Amino acid sequence: MNRIIVATDYSAAGQNAMLYAAEAAAKHNIELVLFHLHNISIHALNARLSVESMDSIFQKAKDNFEDSAYALSQTFGIKVIRHFASGDIYTELSACAETWQAEMLVMGMSDKSLEQQLMGNTTTKVIHRLKIPVLAVPENLHYTPVKNILYACDFDKDISGEFPEKLRDFASVFGAQIEIFTVESALKKLQTDDAVEERKLNMDNGLEGISHYYKNVLSDNVVATIKDEIVNTEVDLLVMVPHKYGFWESVIHRSKTSIMASGSNIPLLSIPVDI
Repeated sequence: MNRIIVATDYSAAGQNAMLYAAEAAAKHNIELVLFHLHNISIHALNARLSVESMDSIFQKAKDNFEDSAYALSQTFGIKVIRHFASGDIYTELSACAETWQAEMLVMGMSDKSLEQQLMGNTTTKVIHRLKIPVLAVPENLHYTPVKNILYACDFDKDISGEFPEKLRDFASVFGAQIEIFTVESALKKLQTDDAVEERKLNMDNGLEGISHYYKNVLSDNVVATIKDEIVNTEVDLLVMVPHKYGFWESVIHRSKTSIMASGSNIPLLSIPVDI
């Protein structure tokens, strides 16, 4: 991995993600792209400020951004590439990733709230829209070396040609081992045993050279079972694949990836299967 993006809005979660990414970049000799999106607030627009006043507000925000990028570079001894943008968050993050050929986006995740549980937040929405892996970092979590990765696997959906290799690349950066953890009902297990063996073989081939093992648990509560496994095995990083719902399904369901991102005490790495 050569280059990653960290997006910050200078909230507590955004600041923490910035420090987390900088320390990881310093540890693993990775270039860091610092991304900040600044749009003129609705209050400023409603106040009908002059063009000169708006330009002054924008320039002050940019100056503060430059100062924070410089401080980050000096503190951690890393190269920090600046990317200051305005406009739509998803469009600008996609453009940033393409411009700098970044391999991962790091974002902060604020403490779980009722609103997040129902609607998600910017980070959980970015997870489902961007085409690069997204690392969601809990607000109060400091960087620690990643040695144990828990991949919460759904063999029915997750396996694509490039996914195992992408997972292997991340594990090799950290020198970590992977637990491939599946949760399924007894009925589903009876229906899918034959197909799973072939998918495991594909996974084994893709993870060649990386220490990994499989664990399966029968349960009808996927999210609770994953959380229990995190606690019981002292996992450093959770990996999941985001799956898209159709419109009506999205009204009824919250993605398991989004739920874990907004309620986890460890970083969540979301790797899209169509990258």
